[in-house]
Amino acid sequence: MNSAISVLRRELSAYFNTPIGYVIIVFFLLLSCYMYVSQLFINGTAELRDYFGHLPFFLMLFAPAIAMRLWSEERKLGTLEILLTLPIKTWQVVLAKWLAALAFLAVILLLTFPLPLALYLMGNPDSGPIIGGYLGSLILGMVYLAAGSFASSLTGDQIVAFVVGFSLNLIFFLMGYSDLLDWIKDFSPQLSSLVERFGIQYHFESVTRGVVDSRDIVYALTVAGFFLFLNTLVLERKR
Repeated sequence: MNSAISVLRRELSAYFNTPIGYVIIVFFLLLSCYMYVSQLFINGTAELRDYFGHLPFFLMLFAPAIAMRLWSEERKLGTLEILLTLPIKTWQVVLAKWLAALAFLAVILLLTFPLPLALYLMGNPDSGPIIGGYLGSLILGMVYLAAGSFASSLTGDQIVAFVVGFSLNLIFFLMGYSDLLDWIKDFSPQLSSLVERFGIQYHFESVTRGVVDSRDIVYALTVAGFFLFLNTLVLERKR
């Protein structure tokens, strides 16, 4: 357990010891502020519903960028073999790295606190959707980062890892895309409903309404667990 915690700390600190971590933070905050201000002037209402509505697409781009270095860098530097010889189980290393990426995402989301603060200064917004939106963002992060971690374990090239991770996330994003669901519905309404339930958007929307459903948590844990399991299998072949 101590070894897993050491890996988690090392990975989390690595985000703040390299320029890429700060680049991700700056770009995320700049685009967040732009999205918030643009929606505020368009709608003129004190809420973040539209802002959170864009996050599935937004995090689909940033999560692979956060996760792409997790294993690709280890391969590139030749430290993967050393890491796997430590007295720690492979799944513990995988989990520790994923949690470090999730913690980094949580830090980024915390840095967006001026957005809800501005809403409270301007009016009296409903806290439920705001809290639910942030919770939903972490749920999204759990899935997107797990897919990105798996993609990173497949290659030593971070750019390739980003593209593969983005592609995997895009699949889950498109499963909740209304035009695609309508097209599938023309052939089979039952299949359309099934595809929608596997999509990110279906589970994210309920959370942003301030409704925390245990099924959404189970969905995130199941999908994330599946990718982390694949991640572990890839690394086990290296041992």
